[in-house]
Amino acid sequence: MTIAQTFVAELGVIAGQLVTRPRWDVDDRGVIVRAAATDAIDEPAAPRCRDFGRALVVPGFVNAHSHAFQRAIRGATHRRVTARDDFWSWRTAMYERAMALGPEGVYAVTRAAYREMLRAGYTSVGEFHYLHHQADGRPYDDANELSWQIVRAAADVGIRLVLLEVYYERAGAGRPPLPEQRRFCDADVDAYLARVEALRARGVVVGLAPHSVRAVGAPALRTLADHATRHDLVVHAHVSEQSRENDECMAEHGQTPARVLADAGLCDRPRRFTAVHAIAIDDDDRRALRGQGVCACPTTEADLGDGLLAATELREQDIALSIGSDSNAVIDPIQEVRLLEMGERLRTRRRICLADADGGLGTSLLQIGTAGGAQALGLQDTGALVVGRRFDAAVIDRRHPMFADVADDALVDALLTCGTAGVVVHVVVDGVEHTP
Repeated sequence: MTIAQTFVAELGVIAGQLVTRPRWDVDDRGVIVRAAATDAIDEPAAPRCRDFGRALVVPGFVNAHSHAFQRAIRGATHRRVTARDDFWSWRTAMYERAMALGPEGVYAVTRAAYREMLRAGYTSVGEFHYLHHQADGRPYDDANELSWQIVRAAADVGIRLVLLEVYYERAGAGRPPLPEQRRFCDADVDAYLARVEALRARGVVVGLAPHSVRAVGAPALRTLADHATRHDLVVHAHVSEQSRENDECMAEHGQTPARVLADAGLCDRPRRFTAVHAIAIDDDDRRALRGQGVCACPTTEADLGDGLLAATELREQDIALSIGSDSNAVIDPIQEVRLLEMGERLRTRRRICLADADGGLGTSLLQIGTAGGAQALGLQDTGALVVGRRFDAAVIDRRHPMFADVADDALVDALLTCGTAGVVVHVVVDGVEHTP
């Protein structure tokens, strides 16, 4: 066992447990080879030993759903322009910005979003990427030009990327894409899959992402399900973010989006499909999604007036939860998991809704924000600070005023129910440290 470096701190989370004076020995690939309390390890630390001091070290957060380019409209959609502003009026403003971005613009806004994510404690991101072609729909000379700009931005920042490459074919049932949607659309599903395989051939970690049942018809959904199964790829899709989506889906298919996706075969493999949002779903939908995942994006869902996720009922159906920053109006994993819990309190008028089997709330919210996202993105080597995983970590300043007089055993609860990303002072990805 070759140890390249050692990390220690006052407190840390190992395998879901708060440990005093934790120590992680890491090899030259950034993989943890030993994780335990310092007192339990006889061997000396590596010559390269990073002591974070009076800090709490937690697994790096995983952002399972991002539209990085939408950061470009932050703050620009908060003046009333219609009698009733909602998701659909916001979408119009978003499309206008999407039409204006070229390759360098995509790179610049993505890099800015990813830098902010890293500062906030996110160490991995799933980019739900649907801005593919030129504004008139014509492909660039390299059909993956804009995908490469996403890859480039992630590499320059140092954040781990899963590219959730989006398939988009229509504006709705029997409707061709709107002019502002043409740059989202490939010629057909075969052209899309050719782009996906070209990315995979060059080492990009890719997942399939039919945008939504509104944007993708049933035949293409079945083709994507077959391809994902053959290549063991994760699949993500927007599901029932708005009740209008359900109405349109019922008119076309006679059933809800969740049922259409399940019937297409996208839910056949356990924990390989993630429904994003899943706000407007019912008990039958939850049964269709049993054994899969739901990515909640509470700051965006609040911003757009989507509604509250029925998180308790999802967990009762063995549906795993993860978080995403979605529109990137807010980039803060601690706010996402806190709002997930607080939204459930508002919806149910109860407290401590998302606790684990032992009654622990902070540990449960931390799992949703870390391991839950890693599972959703198919990342088996991150999401926890245990042997065999990458040393991806967020370092929390124990000296921050918000932690004054907070007991050690309440620290994780305080972080995730009272804090913000402002308490993150260092971030480590693959054993490489970044200072916000």
